Amino acid sequence: MATRALIGYMENGVLTSTYNHYDGYPENLGKALNTFYSTPEKAKEIANRGYISYVDPETGEIEAKNQDTPDKLDLNKLDPEQATLEVADLVDSYGADYAYFYSADAGSWDNIKNYGKRQMSDALEGILFQGSEKMDEAMDEAKDVKGHVMMLLDKVESKLKPEEKDMFATYQESVMRDVKAGGPRLGQYEEFTAEDMVEDYKNYIADKMDIDEAFVRQMQYKAGIIK
Repeated sequence: MATRALIGYMENGVLTSTYNHYDGYPENLGKALNTFYSTPEKAKEIANRGYISYVDPETGEIEAKNQDTPDKLDLNKLDPEQATLEVADLVDSYGADYAYFYSADAGSWDNIKNYGKRQMSDALEGILFQGSEKMDEAMDEAKDVKGHVMMLLDKVESKLKPEEKDMFATYQESVMRDVKAGGPRLGQYEEFTAEDMVEDYKNYIADKMDIDEAFVRQMQYKAGIIK
């Protein structure tokens, strides 16, 4: 059975990748890449092949039964969270069990195993942009917003009445997931005041209750209680 893999080269925010069909596991392809394709020039060369059947781990020789155009993915206009999800989608579209990435900034190969898009996205966060200003700026921004949001959450919770706190824990988890994900919500939270956070919490409760009521009605309909 083929062990497929993606071989990618990251430079200036653009990922160039090729498909590898056989023996893509670290003991074979990973060994070949680290031994024979560990310079920026060689890494870029192999990532531009487009299609590879097999790479010999002892000689670095490439077998390619087909010719194809390498994929080019420009990540410059995406925030790091969106970028890693795009790359995870690409890995999945290859049917790849493994993905190998060479960053021109880091000057070395990293690899991940395909355990699903979300897990890959988390693993890719520190790989694709390591050493780049884009990732450093994004991490600093998220760190600053996280501190601001945590302070607001503590302030809001201390002012809530006991009966208003029932859903606050799940709300906190939702907010912190948004902060970690980045994107448009990050900028919104950055501008939040305590009053904005209270309003956001009230909207969260209202939305949650609407969903719950709709679910109850659906179950009653299926059970024949209502028509």
